[in-house]
Amino acid sequence: MIKNLLNPDLAPAQLIARIKTTNMGAEIHNLAKQLINPTADIQDSLHRAAILKATNIHTGTLTLYCNNDGNISLKTPDKATAPEQLYSVPGKSILFAINGESFPIQLYQLEGECLTLAERVIVDGNNPLFVDGAKVLFDSNPNGDGHPAFIGSINLPEKTADIGVFDPASLRKVAWFPHDDSAARFLVSLELLEAAQDPGACKVAEELIYHYHPAVAWKAFQVISRTDPQAALNCAPLLRNLQNSRLNHLLDQCEAA
Repeated sequence: MIKNLLNPDLAPAQLIARIKTTNMGAEIHNLAKQLINPTADIQDSLHRAAILKATNIHTGTLTLYCNNDGNISLKTPDKATAPEQLYSVPGKSILFAINGESFPIQLYQLEGECLTLAERVIVDGNNPLFVDGAKVLFDSNPNGDGHPAFIGSINLPEKTADIGVFDPASLRKVAWFPHDDSAARFLVSLELLEAAQDPGACKVAEELIYHYHPAVAWKAFQVISRTDPQAALNCAPLLRNLQNSRLNHLLDQCEAA
């Protein structure tokens, strides 16, 4: 049942209604059993590697299931201190309680390069929480002493968006990185080719100029521009099709120069 909730066509109200009428504790337990118990045709070493890949030790999160639309994760109880950074979660998320254990969530409004402190809510069996990651950042450790409950989450990520990193004291953005793993790999690859002055860097950039992530497309544009500025400018309409205001501003500057 829970796997069917990874459906981008479902409205937030529909998702919340289905979560309220579903035994989420039992659903999560069944997903966990499927992850822990290997099938007959998989090697034990490969099974252990798959579990490690699904585990994020930095956030205490285990990805129980994923498909092309999103993932279902479980955040385990911890006694962590106050976070050194706050991270946005691109896309849409619904946080829900497991076995009736409630937990507090601190919300922040995303306003450009800054956060604004918003309300604190309690998530329990009757009150799942929908979060639009384009507008809101959430902190599951608002008291700075961890959380005693298991936190379930259904995540429908926006791959073209970036993860913003914010300082919890000033609430200002201090860094960002791509949410999509492929975008991160392509960015690093282009930077390494450029740093090594690889003669094939331009050919790689000519392929990546079509990437859907604005940061990858912009980096490819820069690499091409260093070899053939006019060829790069000819690609500007292609990049404008991404409809990214920051990217359009950078292109305006290049074309004006």
